Amino acid sequence: MPEIWELEGREPTELELKFAKAHKDMIERVERYDERIVTVLKGSLSTEQALNDLLKAGSMRWKRRTFAGKIDKAEKLFCPELDAGFWATIKAANQLRNAVAHGHKEGTITQRTADLKKALLAWASPQQRPGIEGMTEPQMITTAFNQCSSYLVVAADRYGN
Repeated sequence: MPEIWELEGREPTELELKFAKAHKDMIERVERYDERIVTVLKGSLSTEQALNDLLKAGSMRWKRRTFAGKIDKAEKLFCPELDAGFWATIKAANQLRNAVAHGHKEGTITQRTADLKKALLAWASPQQRPGIEGMTEPQMITTAFNQCSSYLVVAADRYGN
């Protein structure tokens, strides 16, 4: 029975039931969007801060650059701990961030999420892969951004010393 209408003791009409279902579906969709947006943007912000710290340690100019521009600059530092798997993962994470932040179609976001998971799995050790495979989408996204951030922090520390 729809909760959003007072039915004055009568059964809901077919149209009212459709509206109630559509309302419930929309609430669930918005909750998924909220979780995705918060997960991606929080992860992106922390990773970008770590990227800024690496660029600062390497005396590279980064202000007024996009995330992608900062990645390009950081690649030129040739930090040994930042291998091809790292760069593929951070670039895939940035592509997902762009799709979410710019409101791309659901199909595009789904593809970017799959691309990030593929990059993360390729970068991960064989022992880590089963755990990543079993993660929910938000867990996988958080893991990807946190791994990238962690590696950037270590690279900045090593580069600065």
